[in-house]
Amino acid sequence: MHSDSDFHVLLTNDDGHEAPGIRTMRSVLQREGYRVSTVAPSREKSATGMSTTTRRNLPLSELGGGIWHLDAQPADTVLVALRHLLEDDPPQMVVSGINFGPNLGIGLHASGTVGAATVALLNGVPAIAVSAGMLFEEARQTPRLFPSTHGVLEPAAEFTCQVIESLRRKPETDGRLLPRGIMLNINYPPVPRETIRGVLYPEVSTGHMIELGYRRCDETGHLIPRYHANVDPARPEREEGDVRAHLEGYITVSPVKPSWNPPPAEASNLLRRLDGILKPDS
Repeated sequence: MHSDSDFHVLLTNDDGHEAPGIRTMRSVLQREGYRVSTVAPSREKSATGMSTTTRRNLPLSELGGGIWHLDAQPADTVLVALRHLLEDDPPQMVVSGINFGPNLGIGLHASGTVGAATVALLNGVPAIAVSAGMLFEEARQTPRLFPSTHGVLEPAAEFTCQVIESLRRKPETDGRLLPRGIMLNINYPPVPRETIRGVLYPEVSTGHMIELGYRRCDETGHLIPRYHANVDPARPEREEGDVRAHLEGYITVSPVKPSWNPPPAEASNLLRRLDGILKPDS
């Protein structure tokens, strides 16, 4: 599988421009013939969602070869790329990742990886967020090296290229790579390629895979944020949607539509209850 070099991909992430995931993704995209521009945060900016930087200047560094890093949020990198750096050479696709760790369930709302892809989508550019899973037992090891996650970065990048090629071969009837207002969220499980159970296209779960808690640090009252597993990897049947499929060893590809509008039927009863609140009593 080799693409033509005219297809332009903007690559970003939330782990920072030197992270292994984005470096692997760039290498594989280029190997497959894509023209890649990288605009990524200068350092790790995980769990920043779609937040942007507005109250200070944004230091921008050009490394050459179509690579920039920006001292700002992942969402900023996409906006700076689309509205400044690549304004005269816009990308045809934005890939955000590969994130070092899964982005599943309602954790998508906080993810800087997914947030960057969402910003691209809202600016009219097809977008894919890509993440590689972690094994909880490796998170408890010292030092925390996560060999299983490192081991699936290249397969995850290769799979992403297969997805892009499939979208290009079979576009929407209007020629779009993805339907208007929809992006893809890919999660690759942290297991050897030969043990992958397949590819599933699940809905995003309403549960947490990883939950954020807090504990008091000392007498000053400062709190330390702590992530902890909210699932039992040995009991995936207790979960639903993309979380369950990921725990069961499937690659998940979930279409995501970032909209604040509920289906009209679901909102109609609420609106009927609110109707008339500004009308004078009869």
